[in-house]
Amino acid sequence: MAVPYKYQAKEVLNKVLNSGEDALKVDIDNVTLDGSQLSVDIDKENDSIVIFSNTAADGSGTNTVPLVDAAGHTQVDIVSSALPSGGATAANQSTIIGHVDGVETLLGTIDSDTDAIKTSLGNIDNAVDGNYLNVNMNLAGSDAQAGEGAISATTQRVTIATDDDGVAHLATIAGAVSTQMQVDVVAISAQSDGTYIGDIKFGESLPAGSAAIGKLAANDGVDIGDVDVTSVVPGTGATNLGKAEDAAHTSGDVGVMSLAVRNDDVAALGGADGDYAPLQVNAAGSLYTKDETGEAGSILVTGTTAVTTTVTANTAFVAIQFIEDTVFDSGNDGLVSSTNELYPSTQYTSTSVDADGGAVADSVTFPQGMTIFGRWSGFKLASGKVIAYIAYV
Repeated sequence: MAVPYKYQAKEVLNKVLNSGEDALKVDIDNVTLDGSQLSVDIDKENDSIVIFSNTAADGSGTNTVPLVDAAGHTQVDIVSSALPSGGATAANQSTIIGHVDGVETLLGTIDSDTDAIKTSLGNIDNAVDGNYLNVNMNLAGSDAQAGEGAISATTQRVTIATDDDGVAHLATIAGAVSTQMQVDVVAISAQSDGTYIGDIKFGESLPAGSAAIGKLAANDGVDIGDVDVTSVVPGTGATNLGKAEDAAHTSGDVGVMSLAVRNDDVAALGGADGDYAPLQVNAAGSLYTKDETGEAGSILVTGTTAVTTTVTANTAFVAIQFIEDTVFDSGNDGLVSSTNELYPSTQYTSTSVDADGGAVADSVTFPQGMTIFGRWSGFKLASGKVIAYIAYV
């Protein structure tokens, strides 16, 4: 507790506030009462004020004292370091510094290249003569005159882009040159004085003979040499010799005459079924057609023995004429058709002709003078007499 006699009367307030004698170190001359507030003037080096903060915004928390470092800087703890979008960080700053260093290097290179470009532009400007660019290429050494020398260090070079038309033309020229320059002559004007180029004289008509120059033209009696035609594919139009299979005939169509082969004893000229074969004619020139008259052969049968056409290949009985009333045997070899159910037989009805009609020829009497036509591979009589005619089928 402060001792009362140690203070002046004007220091009553200081007595009250300094019960411990050192709680508030101020010069009492600097303390004034401003309304309901106590004002303190700090004007001495040893005057100090302790400032308290509270841990809660409403003052209900614990009082604390702010801290400073040795230099008097207030210490602050960063509770949250989240930055707004795009905010600078140490990492970002390092990256930026690295890019800036790169930019400085590039600027230095660009500056150097710019000086070189200026020099080259000056050389090009000096080399331009009117609308043309003159390029002097100095070949060093005696070997250079033979095309083996190197271009001197002082020679200016001109680089042509690979897609430039000039490059394509140079490649064409290079390809045309072998030991000689190869030249295609598009046109040569004839000279009135008969100028020669090699063995060819221009300005005069070609001499008579077999010689020919340039485009071949129709020239009756002139041989153009040995020509082997390995294949000819005719067209199929109205004026062509060829005609397309299954195409319709048109009046005025041209074609090729078809030849036939005389064959007195008609026989197949094709090696197998489906082969190409020529038309055939007999000794009188008549074209052989479908044989219904038995020109391949015929046989008189008066007994009951079975007969067939197996002796002559590719034939069949195409007609049977009854010279007296006749009945065929009722067995399987009575009357045998080449195609079942297509011709009368003693085994099958002709259902291929009519599914609901027809009958077998078993026990049927065929009257004298009657002739039946069809395709049969053989027959056997039970009674009667017949003449059977054979044809190629």
